[in-house]
Amino acid sequence: MDANCSNTDRLGVLVVGVGFLGRQRASASRIARHTHLVAVTDADASLARRVAEELGVAAVPTVDEGLGLDKVDVVVVATPHADHEEVVRRALDAGKHVLCEKPLAIDPDECRDLAHRADVAGLRLGTGFNHRFYSPVREALALVSSWMIGRVESVRLTIGHSATPEFLAGWHADRAVSGGGTLMDNGVHGCDLARRFLGEVVAAKGYTRDAIGLPFGIESEAFALFRNHERGVAEVRSSWTLEAGYLTIEVRGSAGHVKLETAPWRLSGRLADGSSLDRRYIAERLLEKVHRRRFGCERSLVDEMEDFATLDPDHPRASASGWDGARATEMADAVYRAAASGEEVALTPPIVRSPSQQATLQASRLA
Repeated sequence: MDANCSNTDRLGVLVVGVGFLGRQRASASRIARHTHLVAVTDADASLARRVAEELGVAAVPTVDEGLGLDKVDVVVVATPHADHEEVVRRALDAGKHVLCEKPLAIDPDECRDLAHRADVAGLRLGTGFNHRFYSPVREALALVSSWMIGRVESVRLTIGHSATPEFLAGWHADRAVSGGGTLMDNGVHGCDLARRFLGEVVAAKGYTRDAIGLPFGIESEAFALFRNHERGVAEVRSSWTLEAGYLTIEVRGSAGHVKLETAPWRLSGRLADGSSLDRRYIAERLLEKVHRRRFGCERSLVDEMEDFATLDPDHPRASASGWDGARATEMADAVYRAAASGEEVALTPPIVRSPSQQATLQASRLA
C-alpha cells in the first residue's frame, strides 16, 4: 500500500456486489497500490449505501450507471455465482478491466467465452483466487517451482469449513444461483491450487455426497482425483462439514515433500538437500490480525489486487487470469460429470497463451 500515491496515479475501481466478500474486496481496492475505490453497487440498494458510507465513496443504483463513470477503469465482480457471466461480459463490453470473484462463471463454455472476449478487446481479466497469496502457499509454490522437492508426483488437498445454518439458508444452497455445492464454493480454490502444484491436468474422476440434507444437486462434500500428463495425481476434498482447519496441502516429490496448513499458517517438510522445514509464520499471523482489524479485509485480497492492477507490463504475475478461472470451472465440471457417470472424464487441452493477463492497464482518463 502506498499512502503517498495520488488518485490520479491509480486505477479507479467499481465493486459490483458488496456482501461478505464484496465488502472486503471494496476495502482492498481502497487501500491497494495502483487502485482507488470509486463506487460500489449491489442489488440491495440499502446495503450498497451503507458500505459506500463506511468507505467514503459513492453508491450507484445500477451496474450500468457504474460502468458509465469516467473514473472507473477496473470492475470487481463479487455477486452470486450465476450473475458473474453477465456482469463480467457487460464490463468487458464497456471497455473495463475485470477482476471477478471465483468461480469466473458456473458454465465452462461461458468462462472460455469471457476469457476470449477479454483477449480480443485487449483487456485484463482476472479470477479471484486470493489463496495463491497466503504466505505458506506462496512459499510452497516457490519451493516446488524451484525443484526443491524434485518432480511433483502427488498432491493431497483438503479445503472447506463447517457450514453454518445461516450460510446453508442462503443462495449457496440454490443450485440455479451457485452452480453446485461445496465444489463450486471452496472447491474451485482447491482445483486452482492443485493445478498450480501438480501442473496441467488432463483427466478427472470424482464423487459427491450430501450428508446434511441439502437440496437436490447441492453436495456437502466432493472428492476428486486429477492426473497430469506424467501420471502425477492430485486428490482434492472439498467439504462443508470439515471438522477442523480450512486449507491443507501435502505435496510429495521425487526428492522431498512439503505440507502447508492455513489454520494456523504453517509450512513443514523435507527438501531435496536433506534439510528439514518448519515455518510457523508467527510475525505474519500477528500482522494479518492487525491488518484485518484495521482495514476489514484479508491481506491476501490486497496483494491480489496489487498484483492484478500493476501498471508494469513486465511484472511477473501471480494472480489468476481469466483462462485460469476457466480451467478451474472446467475441472469442477469434469468432477460433476465423472460423479454422475462413474467414469474418468478427459479435459480438453487448455488455452496456453493468456493475453488478457498480460494486457497493459492504463487509467481511462489518462489514455
